[in-house]
Amino acid sequence: MRRRHAIRSTLALVFLVTALPAALALTPWPRANIVDVEDGKSAPFVGQWSMQQAGQPTTTYATCALPVRIEAPDETHIFYLGPKDPEPEAATELVARDGRTHWRPIAGGPEYFSIWVDRDRFLLYEADMEPEADWGEPFAFTRCD
Repeated sequence: MRRRHAIRSTLALVFLVTALPAALALTPWPRANIVDVEDGKSAPFVGQWSMQQAGQPTTTYATCALPVRIEAPDETHIFYLGPKDPEPEAATELVARDGRTHWRPIAGGPEYFSIWVDRDRFLLYEADMEPEADWGEPFAFTRCD
């Protein structure tokens, strides 16, 4: 009887350990801002940020030691500088739409939209994604300064 209980407990533990990461990967990220941040304005984005693929802590694109930098030439545009970019290439226009901030690169390229999950953390999604696709794969930005 004890042996059967031990086997069942072990199997349950194995199932939990293997199924939990998969279940967490399917957990949807928020689709609207969780905190009160004014959409379409540059001020909340200004600063230095670490960046990783949300839900995948091993996929890191920028750290606080070598951060993404976001600067604002005015209240509705930003300059996005990658970790190794000495200066920005072109501005990105910020547009408030659908309770989010849409990023429209002036020089062309993919558009994105952001969703704030904390005053010091936002998720960035590619706007060209098909409906319901890739909601589990945003970029996560966390403020360094």
